[in-house]
Amino acid sequence: MGIENFVAAALDQLSGGRYDVAMSLACSAVDGTTAKMPSPSNRRNNERFKSFLEANMRIITRYGFPGIEAAGIRIKCRNIPKLQTDAEGYVSIADIIYHVVRCSVVHECSIDDRIEFTDTTMIGDVDTKFRIPHYVIFGLLAAVVQSPANADIGFAPHIRARLIDERTGTTKSLRRTR
Repeated sequence: MGIENFVAAALDQLSGGRYDVAMSLACSAVDGTTAKMPSPSNRRNNERFKSFLEANMRIITRYGFPGIEAAGIRIKCRNIPKLQTDAEGYVSIADIIYHVVRCSVVHECSIDDRIEFTDTTMIGDVDTKFRIPHYVIFGLLAAVVQSPANADIGFAPHIRARLIDERTGTTKSLRRTR
């Protein structure tokens, strides 16, 4: 089973509303992509993963946060106590995805109960939950598909997905653009 199969399965789970499973598969596809990238031999998985997210944040936000395209986003987070924040209580999206979501699905086969996937672009603390748009899964998959490390993969024509931005009614398609 290759990265292309994880992407296809993640898209299937995403379209079925099974966000935890889709996120697990998307994170595995990111892990597989980063393992193919040249990096120092002493670089740990979490460094590779977060570095990939930071380097591809514009793609991830373009597809994963409808209406936003940005790099270097930091979020105020108080609802996830195990997450290390800076002195002002902020943390990067890469840290949230890796430490809270990816590590939970990979090591515990579940996502922290305080995480809630939402249909809106909102990300951050709301009451006792930390909300993440489910579109971020689509953004991770877009970064994987568009990564030069995966140029050797012939993503099948069915590796196309469309998500409708609920706010604007526009459709986003996932395809290789690099």
